[in-house]
Amino acid sequence: MKVLFEDQDSVVVPEETPLMNYVAEYQKHHEHPIVLALVNNRLVDLWYKPVRDCRINFIDLGTIDGIRSYRQSLVFLLLRAFKETYPKATISVAHSLGRAFFFRAEGVEITEEILKNVSKRMHEIVGMDEPFVRTRMLREDAIREMQSIGQDDKVRLLKWIRQKTIHVYSFGTLKDHFFMPLVPSSGYLKHFSLELFKTGFLLRFPRHSTPGTVAKVPKYNKLFDIFQEYERWGKILEINDVGHLNEAIASGQIDDIIKISEALHEKKIAYIADNISSKRPNIKLILIAGPSSSGKTTFSKRLSIQLRVNMLNPFTIEMDDYFVPRTSTPRLPNGDFDYENIKAIDIDLFNYHLSELLDGRAIELPKYDFSTGQRLNSGKLIQLRQDDVLIVEGIHGLNDALTPNIPKDLKFKVYVSALTHLNIDNHNRFSTTDTRLIRRIVRDSHFRSYTALDTLRRWPLVREGEDRWIFPFQEEANVMFNSALVYEQSVLKGFAIPVLQKIPRTELEYSEARRLVDLLSCFMEVSTAEVPNTSILREFVGGSSFRY
Repeated sequence: MKVLFEDQDSVVVPEETPLMNYVAEYQKHHEHPIVLALVNNRLVDLWYKPVRDCRINFIDLGTIDGIRSYRQSLVFLLLRAFKETYPKATISVAHSLGRAFFFRAEGVEITEEILKNVSKRMHEIVGMDEPFVRTRMLREDAIREMQSIGQDDKVRLLKWIRQKTIHVYSFGTLKDHFFMPLVPSSGYLKHFSLELFKTGFLLRFPRHSTPGTVAKVPKYNKLFDIFQEYERWGKILEINDVGHLNEAIASGQIDDIIKISEALHEKKIAYIADNISSKRPNIKLILIAGPSSSGKTTFSKRLSIQLRVNMLNPFTIEMDDYFVPRTSTPRLPNGDFDYENIKAIDIDLFNYHLSELLDGRAIELPKYDFSTGQRLNSGKLIQLRQDDVLIVEGIHGLNDALTPNIPKDLKFKVYVSALTHLNIDNHNRFSTTDTRLIRRIVRDSHFRSYTALDTLRRWPLVREGEDRWIFPFQEEANVMFNSALVYEQSVLKGFAIPVLQKIPRTELEYSEARRLVDLLSCFMEVSTAEVPNTSILREFVGGSSFRY
């Protein structure tokens, strides 16, 4: 068959030859170890055997896909090391925490000594360089296989997956199902560390920009606490994974799940409003920040309602109206305007207006014209009364560099993000980033005339901006609000899959679209009919009673 390697070399090769056989020749063109490949833009492991003419591009650890594969392979390595070192222990990944996964353990009390022993065994297995062997199985056979080894979470999940065949990986005596292709063998997994943390432990790993170094994990205490809170909510709903959610939907419980999920959101928002009110009259400025598609806008509107219930009158200022003229806007390396850079904001004018308002004087609000890139006078004069409180929503709200002239005790900071606590199963996460990406794909196609391809192409730049301007400051928040809803992927599925499936295989983003479709296919679909018109989810699917 004819193969085009790395978009350069057209070679005739034998059919059904593992891609691993070609890696040595092309490794010299890659700075980091090759771990995966794209075959006609479909992501596969290096044991894959093409059977027809194709285009092959290799993926190394310096890419997002490469490090995703590395992380998932590390999980399998950790599972094996625990099984061989402490056979009675059962571990499961709970959620991410920066560049680490937080794990819980049952059957053993985690100590420094235990982690030291497990880490030692992991390094021994790395030195053995044993392969991760993939087997393609009929779905029914895979279910029986998972039943035989006691993986009930996998059985619950696979019952709802409609694919006829399932990939099952073997590693030593362990077998498991993963949604990400794994690296070829354990010898690739040299960089990791285990760290005791709170009620479990962290598995730390590299980031794609520095794949040879284990990333530092700041002490995300507030972030951890909010994950814990939502895990407790999951227990209230009796839903611990996607299989549980599907079973609840199939048994007709979705209406109650939606009502309870939304009530928990409303209760949390009311709590935040009460917290702010208890600090009055000191608190005069509420700053709301969070990454893309976290639901900040709807949260702000719902918080305003709860503040009014508490006899306060919130007034919202649009940070976008304080952009500097376009000629002064910072640019990204590719030449695009970097509106997420804090220097894109006229901080001097913004702080002058805030100070004037907080001192009881009137100001005229500006209005930024995106068509001309100029800031105009709006003609709208405002002046705060005794019971008025300012709300500012924007990505820089937690960064004190935005409001250096405002005393700290006058500010109340809220961090909003969709911190997914519902995993696919015990060993496969549904990441917070994927939750926000799917929300954005749906919203962009619904309201902004962007295709899913447009959104996927823009997403890496969005993520870079978040890493620079949002995540470093999230622990500065007075309170965090998790906008994720346990049932949301079941609703978003019907909107997202059709637009993702429109991305042709010829596009590089096809592999990412396919990955998202595979994840969403795990969920039973739910209609929007029972979603309240005040829900944060309405910001993305439409039908909200709020104006945006």
